[in-house]
Amino acid sequence: MTNIHKCNNNIIFAEDKGQQVIALGKGLGFSLKPGDEVDMSLVEKVFVPQEALQLGRFQDILADLPYEHVILASKIVDLGRARLGQALNQSIVIALADHLSFAIKRQHDHLDIQMPLIWDIKHIYPAEFAVGEEALGVIKAETGIDFPRAEAAAITLHFINAESDLADMPNTIKMSNIIQQSVRIIEAHYKTSFDESSLDFSGLIALLRNTVMRFIYPDREKQIEEDTVLYQLLRKRYAHSFTCAEKVASFIEREYDFRLSGNDVSFLTLFIDRITAGSGSDKG
Repeated sequence: MTNIHKCNNNIIFAEDKGQQVIALGKGLGFSLKPGDEVDMSLVEKVFVPQEALQLGRFQDILADLPYEHVILASKIVDLGRARLGQALNQSIVIALADHLSFAIKRQHDHLDIQMPLIWDIKHIYPAEFAVGEEALGVIKAETGIDFPRAEAAAITLHFINAESDLADMPNTIKMSNIIQQSVRIIEAHYKTSFDESSLDFSGLIALLRNTVMRFIYPDREKQIEEDTVLYQLLRKRYAHSFTCAEKVASFIEREYDFRLSGNDVSFLTLFIDRITAGSGSDKG
């Protein structure tokens, strides 16, 4: 490693094989001066920021973070990679460490912050939420702190955000809100509550998620040609479910300025009909 810049006694910024990296290790930066050789036996973790611009921001964050919290975040991220089976943006370790440090301080100060998105996150991102719940066990084992289950949802958001270069926290939260509100509209329309453990409910959530993602990230998928025949057929055959689907579409357009296509309404009609089968609407 060359061009070494000390962040604190445990964290350094350096260049390694032409890449800017962040290296972590207990005592790694202690008494280290420019031109000194890095004791590689002390290096516990090395991160490669996605963008060079992240280095300055990370330096400010890391300078004030307890080293133990960074290592704790690293363990949770390693767990997430193993469970989810996919690459994650390297910046998740630092972002999660910053979050955990604040959450731990908040817990010590007996401050309770509500997490209203826990329902959405649990159902829209079940695999990531399972990692968040498992992370609570890691935190308790390492720190003795028994976080409430809502904290799993906050950790989950960091994994969702790190799974895609396109993902970002505001849009993730926006998508979760749209989906939750859409489900509530359907339930209110049918005056019922859905079995959230059912396959039909999971299918509805997946459809809504894919639909909303296409609007938030319009360049991800090609537009499919409108099937007007199917649209008109479903409009007549499943009138009640179709009306409900249009109610959801109107809400999304009014509140979020996303206009669902005819195909979107058609698919939503089919899923609404399936999940509400037996509710006394379009059958007979």
